Order: sequence, then C-alpha cells, then structure tokens
Amino acid sequence: MLKTVVNIIIILFYISLFIELFFYSIPSVVTTKKMLSPRLSQSNLFSDNVKRVLNWSLSKKIIVFFLPLIVIYILHALPAYFLFQINYNDHLLDNGSFTFYLGIFLVILGRVISHRYLRDIKKIKTKAFDGFVATGLFKFSRNPGLLGLYTSFFGFYLMTPSIFFLLCLIIYIAHMHYKIIMEEDYLMNKHKEDYKTYLQKTKRYL
Repeated sequence: MLKTVVNIIIILFYISLFIELFFYSIPSVVTTKKMLSPRLSQSNLFSDNVKRVLNWSLSKKIIVFFLPLIVIYILHALPAYFLFQINYNDHLLDNGSFTFYLGIFLVILGRVISHRYLRDIKKIKTKAFDGFVATGLFKFSRNPGLLGLYTSFFGFYLMTPSIFFLLCLIIYIAHMHYKIIMEEDYLMNKHKEDYKTYLQKTKRYL
C-alpha cells in the first residue's frame, strides 16, 4: 500500500512539475540563456553591482551560472531514481519512520503551494509581461513557486536522505537565490517605489 502511495506521489510530482515549467513559467530577465548574452549588461535597469556580474567573461559566467544547472537537473531526476529503487527493493519501505511520512507530507504540501501559485500567475502567462505580481500567494511570499519546489525537494530528502541529495538541493537553492537577487534588482530599478513598497510588505520566501 505504501509503495503504491509513494509511486503515485512521485508520478504526480513530475506531471505537475512538467505543467509548471512548460506552461506557466514566469518570464525572467535573468534566465541562464540571457545571462550568457553580453546584451543583458547593456540594460540601464540593473545596479552597478549587478552590471559587474553581467560583464564577467563568458567562461566565468559558464562556471557560475551554467554548470550548476547540471547539478539541478540531477536533483530533479533523483525522485525518479528513488521511484526505480522502491520498485526493485521492497525493503526500502519496510521501516517507514516519522521523517519518511513527514517527507511525504512536505512533497504534497509543496505541490499544493505550487498549484495555487500557478492559479495566481495565469493572468500573466505571456512573454510580454514585464511587471510583478502582488496578489494571491505573492502577498505572503515573493517567490511562492520556488518555495513550493524547495518544500517538495526537502520532503524527498527526508524520504531518502543522502549527503548527495542534500548537496544538490543546497546548490539549487543557492543558484536560484542569487538569480532572485538579480531579478529583484531589475524590478526595483524598473518599478521603483511600487516595488520597494512590495519588498517592505512581503518577505522573499516566508
């Protein structure tokens, strides 16, 4: 029974993740592809500190912004590997501990947060969108989509703890946090007082 539940949760995780990434992604000015382009550094909507980063050499940008993507892709594949393991090793679920069940709860909670986040961004599902959202979950967190993903991945870590999984998760969070800071820098310079007021009212994560 537990194996069936875990199988369903992991499969639904990937289905919802696919929908989130390919149908409801928010347009960003600091995607990895844009970060590697020299044209982004010419924007007047970044502070001098961010412009210095954008003017790094291509090789340095690849090391800092592109190589972590390999680790992030591995992280996203680890739940599938866990799915493979539990279907070929019945003993993995024999001694479900409190942390294991807590992990299941966090995976589900993270997907619920992400589902609500998708509802909030339906109105801006366009590449022409160049503002910021301050309604729905965005009233409580400036990055509810990432918060949902972090919650789900931490849940998977509790279900199948390993140093490798934790390291991948830390790199993922650090990589996205750095890009969030750059995105916020852009939005601050573009929307000025409106965005400053939003920053003061709403925390970056929780």
